[in-house]
Amino acid sequence: MSYFDPFAGDGPEFRDIVISSNAVPHLLALVSSTVPIPSLRTVGNIVTGTDHQTQVAIDAGMLRVLPQLLAHPKPSIQKEAAWALSNVAAGPCQHIQQLIACGLLPPLVALLQNGEFKVQKEAVWAVANFTTGSTMDQLIQLIHSGVLEPLVNLLPIQDTRIVIIILDIISFILQAAEKLSEKENLCLLIEELGGIDRIEALQLHENHQVALSALNIIEKYFCEEEENGIFPPALDQDHEFLKCLAKKSQSPTTSKPGTKS
Repeated sequence: MSYFDPFAGDGPEFRDIVISSNAVPHLLALVSSTVPIPSLRTVGNIVTGTDHQTQVAIDAGMLRVLPQLLAHPKPSIQKEAAWALSNVAAGPCQHIQQLIACGLLPPLVALLQNGEFKVQKEAVWAVANFTTGSTMDQLIQLIHSGVLEPLVNLLPIQDTRIVIIILDIISFILQAAEKLSEKENLCLLIEELGGIDRIEALQLHENHQVALSALNIIEKYFCEEEENGIFPPALDQDHEFLKCLAKKSQSPTTSKPGTKS
């Protein structure tokens, strides 16, 4: 394993060597047994490559082993699994759909909610890549998974880079809701999760980019309702916003290329 690991990460030609030697299925078999980290890191390096190289890893069963690794008791293994997942999510929407089909959203959200901070950071990257590369329908499924609550809960952390990424995710989701005329309901959902208070507090953040990102969200999506004293009716526990959003999105939007982390 120590032989393959550095080579698999040095460039596409070395990833191709691993792929052409049919090593990926054997690596995944090791991931599922007693030596997950070196094997997982090697496969994770492969999915930092081209979309074709990533698809080879997916076809070999990579996504089927990730749920158990995301739920592994060792944070170091959770972190590696979240990193690998993030790189798959940075690919085209077809890869994102396979990610969804393999049931990876619930364990990803669970790591955002309960993981150690180093694991949560990788999970935030995965959500960011998913968000910017997904179709509208896939984005709806992400929201259905409950991703907003743990994201909002992470806003008070000290890591400014991660805070900025979370604000960008929230802004992107709000923009999508606005296109579907569901902005007010999503704003209320964010308010119910304590998001408005936390975003407003970030307007006074010492980091200029954090403060500016928070200000832009408040001014663009929340000021009009507050000034007019108008808020949409209360949502039921199933969040009517999500139901309406799913009904209105019949045709997927064009996917945007993600950035491999």
